[in-house]
Amino acid sequence: MQWTARDPAPLLENAPPRGRAMAEAALVLVTVFVPANLAALGRTPLAVVTVLLALWGVALLRPWTEWRAGQWGRAVAQVLLYLLALGASTGSSWFMEPSQLPARLGVTHARATPAGARITAVTPGQPADGRLEVGDRILSLDGAPLSSTNPEEDLRTRVREAGGGASTDLRFTLERAGEVREVTVPVGPARNARLFQPGAMTWLCLRALGMSLLVALLLWRNGQGLAQVGLGREGLGKELLLGLPAIPATYAVHIAASLPLAAIAALFKLAGKETLARKEVATALVDMGLSVPVFAAAMVLVTGFEELAFRGFLVPRLRVVLDNWYAAVLVSAALFGLGHVYEGTLAVFQTAALGAWFGFVFLYRTRLPSVMVAHAAFNTLNFALMLWLQRSGLLEKLTSQLTPQ
Repeated sequence: MQWTARDPAPLLENAPPRGRAMAEAALVLVTVFVPANLAALGRTPLAVVTVLLALWGVALLRPWTEWRAGQWGRAVAQVLLYLLALGASTGSSWFMEPSQLPARLGVTHARATPAGARITAVTPGQPADGRLEVGDRILSLDGAPLSSTNPEEDLRTRVREAGGGASTDLRFTLERAGEVREVTVPVGPARNARLFQPGAMTWLCLRALGMSLLVALLLWRNGQGLAQVGLGREGLGKELLLGLPAIPATYAVHIAASLPLAAIAALFKLAGKETLARKEVATALVDMGLSVPVFAAAMVLVTGFEELAFRGFLVPRLRVVLDNWYAAVLVSAALFGLGHVYEGTLAVFQTAALGAWFGFVFLYRTRLPSVMVAHAAFNTLNFALMLWLQRSGLLEKLTSQLTPQ
């Protein structure tokens, strides 16, 4: 079985003109990114964006064309299907409680010189009120010194995780007016600060279905089919099998991208912060309580949507806009990386490198199945590894060793 290059021209069959291609690509990207990030700001901005997305999508689908031709049922079906797609795509933003950092102390702080974290504000009525003061330099918490490279993030994380989230006493060693002293602050339980709330995977799968329906509607409106996003039925079995050698190649790309990024993290003293961010993501995923088979089944939908949207749909649309296949792949990869900023700053570049790899494989084969298989397998194997590390206790040991103290 050989990996032979194919002509990507069929991907552009019945492609929309540049202006419409840009509008369609923007609609997909805004629907993916914006509602989820607006949820924490309240219902009003989320409602405004949802209404704008509804009007934007209807404008692109142009149901009035069928209405004027007397095809009323078809026109109404377009609108209803789009609203269904939009609802599924944005449902988690409306119905899931937004993740938030717990305010267990009621203080703000910044990095101190030469070490530690300095209290910059104390909220009246909160646990720290009357115990910690503005100007206090926190040196250690519960007898363990704060990280020398990222004391603010270390303090924030340790306060959040202290006592396993239950009510507890925090023992601070701090410097006040040139004198080192210990102060104990009793705190209540942490508010839910998980990246992924209960039922999050269900919402991710619903969003995947909704976004897939949105892409399908845009393809249909332009007279395109599944072949224009690399999902033609011809040679489907072969393409799925080609996903198997793509799995180790994906890990090779991941490692190749990780090595220079690790050097950058060490150079700019980002290792501690990045390790804490990765640990939080890993713990949140494991805490969802999913088994490996269930996670794998979910990844078929979730990574399938990501490949359909970022490779199958966006790459040809960006090719129309940019007039260059390679530029289209790289821009799509950069956007894909930005969608993973919650994993840490360097993770954005790491994920963008994987997005570029998947994009070039898609461009080379003009088919998506092999990329979908590699992407789903990569995520599932990583989840299984995180699950084993967490249950064995190695996750905590590794992150404590990698985080400078």
